[in-house]
Amino acid sequence: MFHFMKRIFIITALIFIGAVYVSAQQNMPSTFQGKHHMLSPDELKIDVSNNKSFTITPPPSGPVRNIAEFERNQGVIVSRSSSWAFGIPNELITELSENVMVYVVVSSSSWNSSVTSQLQNAGANMDNITLINYSLNSYWSRDYSPWFIAYGESPQVGIVDFPYNRPRPSDDDIPVRLGEYFDIEVFGMNITHTGGNYMCDGLGKAASTTLVLSENSTQTQAQLQTLAEDYLGVTDYMFIDDPLGEYIEHIDCWGKFLDVDKVLIGQVPPSDSRYDDYEAVTDFFANKNSSYGNKFQVFRVYSPDGQPYTNSLIMNEKVFVPLVPGSEWNDEALEAYELAMPGYEVIGVSYDSWEATDALHCRTHEVPDFGMLYINHIPYTDTVAYFDEYQVKANIFPYSGFELAAGSVKIHYRVNNGAYSTYEMTNTTGSQWQYNLTGLADGDVIDYYLEASDESGRTEKHPLIGEPDPHHFVIDQSLYRENFSNDNDFSVFPNPAADRISLVTNLNMADQVYCTITDINGKSVLSFSMETAAGWQRNVLDISSLSPGIYLMHIESGSNRFSKRFVVY
Repeated sequence: MFHFMKRIFIITALIFIGAVYVSAQQNMPSTFQGKHHMLSPDELKIDVSNNKSFTITPPPSGPVRNIAEFERNQGVIVSRSSSWAFGIPNELITELSENVMVYVVVSSSSWNSSVTSQLQNAGANMDNITLINYSLNSYWSRDYSPWFIAYGESPQVGIVDFPYNRPRPSDDDIPVRLGEYFDIEVFGMNITHTGGNYMCDGLGKAASTTLVLSENSTQTQAQLQTLAEDYLGVTDYMFIDDPLGEYIEHIDCWGKFLDVDKVLIGQVPPSDSRYDDYEAVTDFFANKNSSYGNKFQVFRVYSPDGQPYTNSLIMNEKVFVPLVPGSEWNDEALEAYELAMPGYEVIGVSYDSWEATDALHCRTHEVPDFGMLYINHIPYTDTVAYFDEYQVKANIFPYSGFELAAGSVKIHYRVNNGAYSTYEMTNTTGSQWQYNLTGLADGDVIDYYLEASDESGRTEKHPLIGEPDPHHFVIDQSLYRENFSNDNDFSVFPNPAADRISLVTNLNMADQVYCTITDINGKSVLSFSMETAAGWQRNVLDISSLSPGIYLMHIESGSNRFSKRFVVY
């Protein structure tokens, strides 16, 4: 086993796809197969809707959350649809088996013995190899494997199935078959889709190319968004023009969520006809708020000749990056990941059979830890206003059903790059935990991460990597002045407030009053406009949509300006 932060597998074997593929691929260039993920050009002529055994079900009950790829995983799905071909090198399976279960879906039980021998000879940890026999059409497990969700008040893991956008009935059945294998609930969502054209952040945002709209033309965009919310908990579904143009229109061919507020986008040279399209996608994310409330951090990876560098797999603290043998840009690609994901082990996988739109991510699919210790926390980010205290809150859910270990919920933080201090957080109610950061000053730079353990033996951090890449914010007192400019003419009560708060004005003459409420990161969350009479007047504002926390109310009327901090409980 190597002990370096960056490792590269050099695999130069040429894959022969096997009998299942040979008859289908006669006279078909490999570039065509890679470009379209097609077993045969004839697939382009087949009506996908006539090849489905898909069943629509009611959506899951209770809160639902689509689990992100970069969360804690127990394993990875790989498919073997011919007598010996995986679509990924044996050495990669060996590496994966060091830390997680590799679920090998083998389409014929008669091949089990040879598969076992093949992986044993490759040095795989056979304790972490599980063979599952289900009929298959192809090895593109990303495209047809289950989408995993957590649902219910006491969260449990389930599967969302969808009509696969290829005429491959065996592949299309895999989510249901794996639901039976894992003994978890399967929900049928009626959106024709494919896994390579979907990424989510685990907190309600997801992105696909506009291929979803064209392949579901009988449904409106609003209807598709409603289905995504009902089955996946996705409240912000982004449909993005594909910069690759005529290609397969899978988002993983050029983009990837690395974390809740991090996205990796491919980059082509200015001479490339698609350059402006790539830059437009980059600008879109750079100006888009993440689920943390800050703008996405956009990282780029240079792919001048169609190198599939974004087609990578995140498996807990490791990142597997497809490399092209002999490419001069491989080292730069690995460095791009190291820059974006400090503390992760970045492992390059060089392989002759990667295609520009068909590589490592397309041929694997993560399986989340069904008993994960999930920490839901919206961090302080970027530059924040000065307050006497900063309430760090988290909701913690042990999906295992075990209790949290006594004294295990902690915050680790440091100020101005000093040593980390560790404190226990307080259980305020139910699943919610809190710690108040105090004694901070204007200009202070704070790094922090959270940690918890449960009695199943699991320990988790937020962010997952912990100290190497903590949450980070800077205090700027200029962002907040509690009272200024005719402050006697305005007041806000009660404070703390719950569902409603009163704004009292005392103006010399009737005027229009504008009120904006922002969170502590400066993100606007509510706005009001009202006609206000001369003299004392009370206006009641509905703030029932606000989550508990600290907010700023900014009032503007003519030349008058007023800001007031208040707390929602």
